[in-house]
Amino acid sequence: MSTRYQFLAQTKKSFVFLASLGFCVESEHEGTYSSFKDGFVITYVSKEVTAQVSYYDMELEVVFKKGQIAASYLFLDHNLHANASGLAGVMFAYEKLSPVIDSVARDIAANYGAVLQGDPSVWKKIEKLVLASREKKPFLP
Repeated sequence: MSTRYQFLAQTKKSFVFLASLGFCVESEHEGTYSSFKDGFVITYVSKEVTAQVSYYDMELEVVFKKGQIAASYLFLDHNLHANASGLAGVMFAYEKLSPVIDSVARDIAANYGAVLQGDPSVWKKIEKLVLASREKKPFLP
């Protein structure tokens, strides 16, 4: 069994708490592992929200989606939780990925209940943040 395959199994185990919130696995895909760019993706769905956990190109991404609004865990961490996770980015080498998967899952389980349940007031705030970030013009010297 490859190390990367163990990450897929670990991710499924770490995010098992989503089942108690009404999520089920809609799909999962494991890459061929023929290069470092391969990885996995797991999509969880509930009545209100979709949560996708993926690891490709050495980037761990967790994205929440409700309707037409999608926001990454890192975006929400920085904008709603003042970077409580301490993460500065999404790139993690294989040897550093395991503890990050666990800590992200623990943080989501502990602090993202309203996001996962599709709370309208929280998602209205997320929508404003997402739309505002799209409207920002890049700084050019």
